[in-house]
Amino acid sequence: MSRLDAIRRAALELLSSARRIAGRLWCAAARLWEAAARFWDTVRPTTRRGAALGLATIVGGASLLAVVFFVGATVAWSPYLESSVHPDTNARTWAALEPTYARDGTCATCHAIEAGKAATASHAGITCQSCHGALLDHSLASPGTAEVTAGLAVPTNEVCVRCHASAAGRPESLRQVEPARHYISECLQCHDPHTGISRRPPVVLHTLENLPPCTTCHGPEGFKARNQRHPAIENDALCLPCHAAGRGPEDR
Repeated sequence: MSRLDAIRRAALELLSSARRIAGRLWCAAARLWEAAARFWDTVRPTTRRGAALGLATIVGGASLLAVVFFVGATVAWSPYLESSVHPDTNARTWAALEPTYARDGTCATCHAIEAGKAATASHAGITCQSCHGALLDHSLASPGTAEVTAGLAVPTNEVCVRCHASAAGRPESLRQVEPARHYISECLQCHDPHTGISRRPPVVLHTLENLPPCTTCHGPEGFKARNQRHPAIENDALCLPCHAAGRGPEDR
């Protein structure tokens, strides 16, 4: 038998099977129709009143089923159940969570100066942990141990621009900047994060001729040391772009 003959034979067998299945389905449908007709003959109303009552019963039953399905669907798709935030559905899950955030006001017990600045400046109302991350472990650690600094996040530019990057819809009272066009890319080099204030870099008023490098006097150990947020500078040429007259964050 050739391959073509085998394909034809398989097709004929498949067609024959399909015909047998169709015939059986037709017979089953005919029997179901006959049963439905006999049932209708037994319940068919013989008066107008009976017909009206039958119609009212059908409509009422359909309406009741619709209400039941609607209520069931609403409960099944409840946002509280779907997102698992309803207190009755996940109380044990919530109770099993380990707290990581310290209570409000805990930081002020050790950092009163910083807390006092933040409470009276533009960052008033913003908790320490909004910028420094969860601080429960930090607050419970013994002073002088490695655990004190473990997990203590130093605010980065990304933390600052979450609120201060220019965006449509933000209130005008909120200070906004375009990070790519701002004066210096490192926020904390100029801004005190607890007050939000940025002061103009002092202008160099003395001559620079026949003097040692700037860091000789203005390094960390110099007699007029730079502040702790100032970046480390090794080349005098990097000083004047900020400290020359007419430059600074307030001039850009």
